Amino acid sequence: MNKTFRLLNIISNALVFILVVFSIIWIVSVTQYGEDQLLASGWEMLKFFTVESNILMGIAALISLIYILIGAYPRWVCVFKYVATGTVTLTFLTVMFYLGPTLGYAMMLKDANLFMHLITPVLAIAHLFLLEPKLEKMRFINSTVLSIFPMITYGIAYLSNIFIHDGYGNSKYDWYYFGSLGPGAGVGMFFLMLAFTYLIGVGLYFGYQKIKLKDVPVI
Repeated sequence: MNKTFRLLNIISNALVFILVVFSIIWIVSVTQYGEDQLLASGWEMLKFFTVESNILMGIAALISLIYILIGAYPRWVCVFKYVATGTVTLTFLTVMFYLGPTLGYAMMLKDANLFMHLITPVLAIAHLFLLEPKLEKMRFINSTVLSIFPMITYGIAYLSNIFIHDGYGNSKYDWYYFGSLGPGAGVGMFFLMLAFTYLIGVGLYFGYQKIKLKDVPVI
C-alpha cells in the first residue's frame, strides 16, 4: 500500500469515526424532545436504525483504521466495512426518498441528523468505492447476503416489539408506523425494506469492484 493511499485511508476512516462519535454525543447530551425532533431524545434515540447503522459504521471505520495503522488488512475487515456501508446507505436513501419528502428535509437534515442522514453515509460510500482496498475475490452471493443481516436483525426486533405490546400504529412501539395499517402491512413493509436493502448491497458490491483509483492496491 503506497504512502498516499495509506494516508487517505487513515484520514477517511478517522473522519467517519469522529463524525459518528460526535453525532452520538450530540444526540444524547444536547438533543431535546420536541415538535422538531423525532419521537425521542437522548439515549432513547438508539432505537432508531439511523443511529444503530451509524454506530456500526463507526465501529467498522475504527477497526479499519486500526488495521491500516498496524500495516495489516484482513479480508473480513473489507467485508465488514461493506456491510456497514450498506446500513448507512439504507439510512441515506430512506431519508432522501421517503422520510424527507413526507416529514420534511428541514427536520431530517437538522443538527446531528445532518451528519447521520447525509454527511457520514456519503463519506462512507465514497470511501468504499475509492479508498477501500480491493479484494481479488469478494464473492457476490456471500457478500450481498451478508449485507441484509443488520436489516433482518433490526426488522425482527422491531416487529416483535410491536407484536408483544400490540402497538401497531402506536409511536411508542411502532415509531416508523410500519404497522399502522395492521400486522400484514407491517410484515409487508419489512420484506419490502429487506428487498431494498439487498438491492443496495448489489449496487455497493459492483461499485466497490468496478470503481478504482489509479494504483489502488488489490489484496
